[in-house]
Amino acid sequence: MKPHLYIIAAILILFIGSNTSAKTNNDLIKANYLYSHLDFHEAIGYYRKVSVDLNDPEVLSRLGDCYKLTNEPKEAANWYAKAIQLNGCPNDTKLHYAEVLMTLQQYDDAAKLLVQYQKSKPDDTRIANLISSCRDIKNMMQQPPDASIVFQNFNTDGSDFGPALRKNELFFTADTIINAPSKTNEWTGKSFYKMYKVSCDMGNNCSTAISNIGSKINTKYHDGPCVFSADGNQMYFTRTNYKQKVLIKKPVPDASDVVHLQIMIASDYDENTKKYKKVKPFVYNSDDYSTAHPAISKDGNVLIFASDMKGGTGGSDLYICYRDSSGNWTQPQNLGKNVNTEGDEMFPYISADSVLYFSSNGLPGFGGLDIYAARWDNETQTFGKPDNLGMPVNSSYDDMSLTLRDDGNTGYFASNRPAIKKSDNIYFYNKQQIFLSLDIVDDATNKKIDGSNVILQSKNDKHTLSSNDRGEIFTRLFPQSMYTVAARKNGYDQVEINISTLDIKKSDTLHREIRLKPNFNITYDVVVYDEGTHQPLDNPVLVLYENGKSKADTISLNTGQVYTTTLNMDKLYSVYGLKDNYYGNEKTFSTKGISPQSGSVKLSDTLFMKRLKVGEVYKVDNIYYDYNKANIRDDAKPSLDRLLELLNKYPEMHIQVNSHTDCRGSDAYNMHLSDARALSVIKYLQERGIKASRLMSKGYGKHMPVEKCKCENCTEQQHQNNRRTEFQIISM
Repeated sequence: MKPHLYIIAAILILFIGSNTSAKTNNDLIKANYLYSHLDFHEAIGYYRKVSVDLNDPEVLSRLGDCYKLTNEPKEAANWYAKAIQLNGCPNDTKLHYAEVLMTLQQYDDAAKLLVQYQKSKPDDTRIANLISSCRDIKNMMQQPPDASIVFQNFNTDGSDFGPALRKNELFFTADTIINAPSKTNEWTGKSFYKMYKVSCDMGNNCSTAISNIGSKINTKYHDGPCVFSADGNQMYFTRTNYKQKVLIKKPVPDASDVVHLQIMIASDYDENTKKYKKVKPFVYNSDDYSTAHPAISKDGNVLIFASDMKGGTGGSDLYICYRDSSGNWTQPQNLGKNVNTEGDEMFPYISADSVLYFSSNGLPGFGGLDIYAARWDNETQTFGKPDNLGMPVNSSYDDMSLTLRDDGNTGYFASNRPAIKKSDNIYFYNKQQIFLSLDIVDDATNKKIDGSNVILQSKNDKHTLSSNDRGEIFTRLFPQSMYTVAARKNGYDQVEINISTLDIKKSDTLHREIRLKPNFNITYDVVVYDEGTHQPLDNPVLVLYENGKSKADTISLNTGQVYTTTLNMDKLYSVYGLKDNYYGNEKTFSTKGISPQSGSVKLSDTLFMKRLKVGEVYKVDNIYYDYNKANIRDDAKPSLDRLLELLNKYPEMHIQVNSHTDCRGSDAYNMHLSDARALSVIKYLQERGIKASRLMSKGYGKHMPVEKCKCENCTEQQHQNNRRTEFQIISM
């Protein structure tokens, strides 16, 4: 909760009771008085003086609150850390401390505190969301951004937020005194918020000449933020609740001495004077709660705003009103738990395509307020589950008040993240996705290289990819970044190129080529994966042998380890994986035809092993038959020996051997041939000691092809893929 969140000041008051100590310490009395009246900036000095002699947990906790609420998270963390070490520390201090730690990106420590705090509020979904955020933060931060952002030069030395577009002008709210009557906001020690404007074109070029929008709108107290009707003739804005009394204007508090906020509606815009002639209050304003941060739909018939009225889900909720046939606003309805949490939801904005953008500190995010998008569902007549806009729009600090241009892709938002100017600043938002299409090419042969290792690295991004079987890589890049792209493969010299997205303003795909020069060598990389999960298999064993030699290399691998070895030219190799409760196909590959003239070569394989499970079907590779014959050839025996080993290892396993043919020939011929081939496998296994009771066979002929090509158009490889032998586990 920061100065721009003054809508929830009333919630804070509810937690301020009588002083925990009856001491007649004048500094403590002054500090507590200032704290209870939201004068956090002034209260800091008194609390610091008191803390020297009085090691009181509530004093230290409130000092942390003061720093937190005036946007000094490091100082806040320091005092909260001291407070929670003492007996009698307020329970909410753990929550406030955790929020500050999230802002400082100390997520592990924040999660520990939140888990402790959750015990006192087990049903609070906000706390569950915050814990989930801390635990999933690494994954969230690694997601490629969908936008680029640019700091705006018109930002003042104060707090600037709540951007709103009216034609070629950008309105915003600030606590910097710029030709405006204003008092001091005791919370921050700065001016009350006022609304200003600058001129902007469609290319994110805004003037630094800031104009005050006039005393008709700006008063001596808080004014802003605002939003405009589609034609610009109406302005809906937030204002401190005050009334005219004789010659003075005075804020109106509720029964608890809290001054709330109200929504005002300015109308009858005069193009000559550039001012609104009339200002009236929103019909559902109240002296007992705040209505603030209005958002209006493009057709002017939907109004969404933030309020802390009774009956809500949390501190500040979002409510919706509809304009009826008489032009009046219907009774506000809470947007419900899809949107609202036990935390605070505020700063709504309704886009032209009925997407609700808003800020929340109660949904999963990076810390503080994050910006979310929720789409309207016409069937349910509600907004759906909100999506976090991700980085760089969101940060661990407060990110809020997004507004978009009519194109739906560009706009502005505010954040109090560290920047060249302190406090809240306004940023330009440009929604874009940038992709890289990269070809890796052998410089000697001009052929594309598969299995190349490519590292893409920028200031905010680093990831490693491998080129596919076409020598291509397709990936997302971060906007506004300078990348170094390094491509390498055994047998080739590494090559680096630079790729920049700094000048790209829209979504785009960059096409680049990297040419690798060979330094001859034949290497082989292999990794073992789980076929079901497509994740690295835990600690498999790899068996690699050169055909014709009796000795095989057996290697124990770590999870995800890529095994690399050097191969001989003009040889045939076989490789397979071993793992308890798994079956893996044997693969055969050749180095024939590779020579120094063709450049260095790196062969890469991913061996997939499939978990043993009753009912599953497993392919037995490298089972070859002579044409029109069913006898087992010598070159098929190694693969069948793998199946034999499996059956010997699991003596309770019963299987059915399935045989398939290609599409050539008649149905009857292929059924007979597939039956004969399946039986030949059964015979091979029986001759080597497997009981007949454990074995079944079935021929499917050509009726279950894996290649769906028309028979006359099938390639020889497709025919071979269809001529396959499989086994299915019946029981084990």
